[in-house]
Amino acid sequence: MKKVLITGANGFLGSLLSKKLLENGVEVIAADLKDCDNNIPKEARFVSFDMSDYDSLKDSVSDTDIDVIYHMAWIGSSGPARADYVLQLENAKYTCDAVKTAAEMGIKRFVGAGTLAQMDCMAYVGEDGSLPSGVSCYGSAKIAAQFLSKAQANSSKIEHIWCFISNTYGIGNTTMNFVNFASKKMLAGERASFTAAEQNYDFVYITDTINGLYLCGKNGVPNSSYYIGSGKARKLKDYIKIIRDTVDPTIPLYLGEVPFNGVSLPIESYSCKNIFNDTGYKAEVNFEDGIVRTVEWLRENL
Repeated sequence: MKKVLITGANGFLGSLLSKKLLENGVEVIAADLKDCDNNIPKEARFVSFDMSDYDSLKDSVSDTDIDVIYHMAWIGSSGPARADYVLQLENAKYTCDAVKTAAEMGIKRFVGAGTLAQMDCMAYVGEDGSLPSGVSCYGSAKIAAQFLSKAQANSSKIEHIWCFISNTYGIGNTTMNFVNFASKKMLAGERASFTAAEQNYDFVYITDTINGLYLCGKNGVPNSSYYIGSGKARKLKDYIKIIRDTVDPTIPLYLGEVPFNGVSLPIESYSCKNIFNDTGYKAEVNFEDGIVRTVEWLRENL
């Protein structure tokens, strides 16, 4: 892997992936919206593009020796926009457009950014009597994006890799993911009320997520999917207690005050066996250490 193209390169994951690739001697072409380059390393080559016109990439990038395209671009991956079904369906289409355009540019491999929410949706939404929230639109669109883009990749004769990105937390993450949500609630002195939190869960520190993405592009087996996690999944309530102890051990927890709609995935769902065997990936930051860094950063940036 000597040269890659990253879409959504100015985002949280895309910008850090760009940095990781550059540090490993990989030439990076970073694509994002016009003037959206403030997070992109200066060593990368920036090109502006809009996902609604993927063909424009062929005009902006004349290189014929790109090894991998990392499709990190996705509109509405957090917040209320996750429930916008029109927007989410458009994202699935854009993912297929990325594969088609990549093949036309002579790129050999496509790496797509999936999500743990896909597994939640597959296990829960189809059940009779289930009560999925609007956020399930996001996970469902990612499922469609994975399956449709893999079919398109096969038709276009391009290798397809799909990465299930776990709950990523850490310095620089400004989304309201669960770690940030719970940490900010406790830091602000709000009532620490949650579900019973008996479900299995996993969190992975940002540097491990980025390393996993890098290794999937470099060493992943064609037409495979990989879960990028911590390798040490546990009950959600255990994570909540560690967050509480890091913020302030005297904070009372009110587990069970919030209703839970969903299912608990089997602990095996969070296994990193496949990604370790195929790529050599292994998480390096345990939650106890990662949450200390994260809470310190949140204290300074609230």
